[in-house]
Amino acid sequence: MACISLVFCTLLTMPATASQADLRTSNPSPTPVLLSPSHPDASWMDEWQHSLTESMNYSVRQIDSFFAMKGSNRYEDARAQGRISLGWEPRTRDMSDVDLRFKVRVRLPALEDRVDLLLSDDENYEQDTTLKAARQPIERRRRNTTIALRYRSSEDARLSHRIGTGRRGQVYVKSRYDDMAAYSERLALFYDAEAYLYTRDHFGAEVGATMQYISDHDHVFRFNHRFYYRDRSEDWIWQHEGQYLQPVNDHTAMIYTLFTEGGSRPDYRLNEVYLSSKWRSNPTRDWLFYEVEPFVIFLRDEDFKPSYGVVMRIEVYYGSPR
Repeated sequence: MACISLVFCTLLTMPATASQADLRTSNPSPTPVLLSPSHPDASWMDEWQHSLTESMNYSVRQIDSFFAMKGSNRYEDARAQGRISLGWEPRTRDMSDVDLRFKVRVRLPALEDRVDLLLSDDENYEQDTTLKAARQPIERRRRNTTIALRYRSSEDARLSHRIGTGRRGQVYVKSRYDDMAAYSERLALFYDAEAYLYTRDHFGAEVGATMQYISDHDHVFRFNHRFYYRDRSEDWIWQHEGQYLQPVNDHTAMIYTLFTEGGSRPDYRLNEVYLSSKWRSNPTRDWLFYEVEPFVIFLRDEDFKPSYGVVMRIEVYYGSPR
């Protein structure tokens, strides 16, 4: 089961006795095991990661202190968790594609843990994105640094509301609902819906669903479907994706992906297809991941001529559980 949490932040291992409430509150991201710089097995990498975590925690405590009531010291419990990844995605016809991604989530105890501060390289904090070459205009427009406050009535609430700034400096408000249905200990459906309003791009909406099956040998099959509606251009975009995860050992897994995307304007048509095979591993540290992903992509903008490439990415997790 270690490979399942290693590869998919959103995969939930489903023991036979688990209730839906248990599944909903499962930790959606790996919890890095931090080594103190004084630990005999610590290296310069552990010192760097420890310093990053402490720096982020100090910064968020300063932020949370602004919301603290006089005489309260709850802000001292504020913590940040997140990840940073840097990848090079060379392919035929574009050898210089570099991709930087980051996600930061800050719990604000001074606000009774009902409000999170989210900082991300795009507006969609919850969803993982495709490789950079495969992003169509709707995704490229979303790839702007976003900062937002997210409110939930409780930690396990399915409905959340967000206000922030992003997408070329626009202010936006968003409401999101997500939930899951566990049909058995191995079969589950995850679904969500969003509605948002931007100052210049106006109204938009999304709906998505993922069917997931975990085999007896911990192999994972996922089928993702997502639809976007854009009020400004009065069109919609669809995405379909199939993934197969094959554990190799406790630290390594292979992920095979077939992804398609299309739109409704000027007519219902396919815009891109890509296939990839990803190797993902964290052989030395729980918080340090390496990825190598050969792929082939077919784009309408390139007359569907195959473009071959490989993604080489390194990903760092930081932060500690509260």
